[in-house]
Amino acid sequence: MQTTTSGSNVTGTADTGAAKIEQLSSKAQDAIDRVAHAASSRLRNAGERGQEWMHHQDELLEGARECVRRHPVASVMIAVGVGILFSRFTQH
Repeated sequence: MQTTTSGSNVTGTADTGAAKIEQLSSKAQDAIDRVAHAASSRLRNAGERGQEWMHHQDELLEGARECVRRHPVASVMIAVGVGILFSRFTQH
């Protein structure tokens, strides 16, 4: 009779262990799903911000082009002045 009691204890312990493993596995899967969802949301947000930045950069570039078209002589003089300053700073 002891063999039967000991066999049922082992089976009960194995069943309890399997249930705990299943519970931990479920919790781990839930945590992974939450992390994956948060990462996906962050990446989508970063992509949208990148698109906004590209659009803003295009607007600034077009504004600079328009300014050069309106004032070509002043633009060249500014470019020459900046070039002279850079050359002075890099000589030493």
